[in-house]
Amino acid sequence: MAVKIEIWSDIMCPWCYIGKARLDKAIDRVGRDDVEVIWRSFELRPDQPRTPGATLGEMMRENLGLKDGETVELFEKIRTLGEAEGLDIRLSGVRPVNSFDAQRLVHLAAGSGLAHRLKNDLFRVYLQEQQNVADHDVLTHTATGAGLDPDDVARVLSGDMYAAEVREDEAAAVHRGVTGVPTVFVDGVRVATGVPSVEQFHRALEKAG
Repeated sequence: MAVKIEIWSDIMCPWCYIGKARLDKAIDRVGRDDVEVIWRSFELRPDQPRTPGATLGEMMRENLGLKDGETVELFEKIRTLGEAEGLDIRLSGVRPVNSFDAQRLVHLAAGSGLAHRLKNDLFRVYLQEQQNVADHDVLTHTATGAGLDPDDVARVLSGDMYAAEVREDEAAAVHRGVTGVPTVFVDGVRVATGVPSVEQFHRALEKAG
C-alpha cells in the first residue's frame, strides 16, 4: 500500500524548504518507491500584495518587535540549518509577497506529477534567488522550467483555476488543527511539531504502509 504524505506549507516559509530537503533524504534512505507526496496550500500572509515591499527582516522588526541583532541571528541560524541540507537560503534580501498564484500552480502541477519538483523550484527562486514569486513572468518561467505546459500555465494565471482547491486545503487545515507550517501527516498521522528531522521522517515512513 502506498504511503501518503500530506504537507501544509507556504513558499514564503524557509522552514518548509528545509523540511522538504529533509523529507527527500528520508525517502531516499528508506528506499520506498510507493510514496505519494501531496502539497497542501497554506498562506502565511494572505493579505500580502503581489508587489514586493519591505524585506522580511523589516517586517519582523515592525510586526514582531524584534531587534536588528535578533533577525540577523535568526537568519543565520536558518542559513546554517539550510546549508546542512544542501540549501543556500538567503533571507536578508527576501521580500515577502502574495503566494496565492504560486499555490494554484502547485495544484496544476499535481495533475501531472510535477508538484514536488515545482515546489522545490519555487522555494529556490524565492528563498535563494530572491525573486518575486507573485510575478506572473517569474511564475511562468519557473513552472515551465519544472516541466509544466506553457499553455496550461497561462490559462491558470489568466483566470481563477485552482483557487477553489487552495481554499479547500486551507479549510482542511483548520479542520485538522494546522496552525503553522510546515505541518506534515504520514498516512494521517502528524509527524512531530515544527520541522521534522530526517530521522523523524524516516521513522514515520518505516511505520507507514
